[in-house]
Amino acid sequence: MVELGGAPADARHPTISELLGERLNRAPLLTGFSDGNIRQLASIMDGPIRVPQGQILFEEGAPGDALYFILSGSFEVLKRDAGGAALHRLALLTAGQSIGEVSLLDSGPRSGAVRAVEDSEVMAVPIARLREQPDPPLDVDSRLKINMAYELAARLRRTNEVTVETLRSRLSEAENRVEMSRFIFRLLVGLCFYMFALGVTTALSKVVPDTSLISLPILTGFAFGVYRTVKTSPWPPSTYGFTLKNWRGNALEGIVLSIPVAVLIVLLKWIGVTFIPALQGQAVFDFARSTGLSVGEVLLYGSAYCAFTPIQETIARGTQASFQLFLTSKYKTLEAILLSNMLFSATHLHVSILLALAVFPFGLYWGWIFARQGSLVGSSVSHALLGVFGLMIVGIPVF
Repeated sequence: MVELGGAPADARHPTISELLGERLNRAPLLTGFSDGNIRQLASIMDGPIRVPQGQILFEEGAPGDALYFILSGSFEVLKRDAGGAALHRLALLTAGQSIGEVSLLDSGPRSGAVRAVEDSEVMAVPIARLREQPDPPLDVDSRLKINMAYELAARLRRTNEVTVETLRSRLSEAENRVEMSRFIFRLLVGLCFYMFALGVTTALSKVVPDTSLISLPILTGFAFGVYRTVKTSPWPPSTYGFTLKNWRGNALEGIVLSIPVAVLIVLLKWIGVTFIPALQGQAVFDFARSTGLSVGEVLLYGSAYCAFTPIQETIARGTQASFQLFLTSKYKTLEAILLSNMLFSATHLHVSILLALAVFPFGLYWGWIFARQGSLVGSSVSHALLGVFGLMIVGIPVF
């Protein structure tokens, strides 16, 4: 609590003039003051006022009704950023310096808060009392200097705003660098993990006819890495597409945007069975007949594919969102889509190179949907529909 100082009844109280002379003789604001000026100022001052450590002397936005001189201790000038979430230190003021001098010229609210860094004492000059003092006539030089002081006060307020925005921007850049280092670490660990898994798959391919089941632990490992990235990120999950905002509209758009690609798949299959000798004789719509699976097995595999699609999209789009945050070029969204899908396509090499190549253009399309919506819903719906349609209904031979 801010309180006025006290002393024993028989103690001699130093006058305010003595306090000003002894403690504030170096105060920049009092440079050139005569003894008469000091006495005139002393007659309207309050104090000494004790301010305990951590106590707010005045809040940002409070009326600028007083000027303070620091007798002892120190104070920090604080200002909130535009969102009001964080306080930034603009300056540290120590004994002999003044606080709130802009209020001498500008009757606006305080542009920042002031807090005691340690137990401190100040003298207060109420602005209302100061303005009651008679003003001597001003010459041209004095008037110009006063007008310049008014202009500098206005500039100081604007400078404080710019300073806080600069601090906020630098803090955001520092957070980005920290998060980028975590992301790169996890990405490198994931790639090393995949290289080992690829070696295991190559060895298994000599004794096991189908190694596609190895995809499950590989994708699960990558999904865990994305989960940790989202969990420890300073940004909300919605940044990575984890949001249900407008999910119905995004899902419907995912269906609509899948239609032209489905038509393209059918056209490619027709071209293949018409002009490629190895595919001639096959039906355009295979309905999984070439796989030898029963209807029940086809439904089971199709359901499993749809259920696992959101995990695949979480990996690809989580990586894409991270790149979008960290890249700084003009085309960072396009670069993020390309990089994330190159990585995601590479994780299909253990199944077949044809599948890895086929995944890439589709991944670009789903990456564009994600960048357009900012949600995993649309890209996941399109991925599930086109995957089932292309692999099980049309029967694109990519395995």
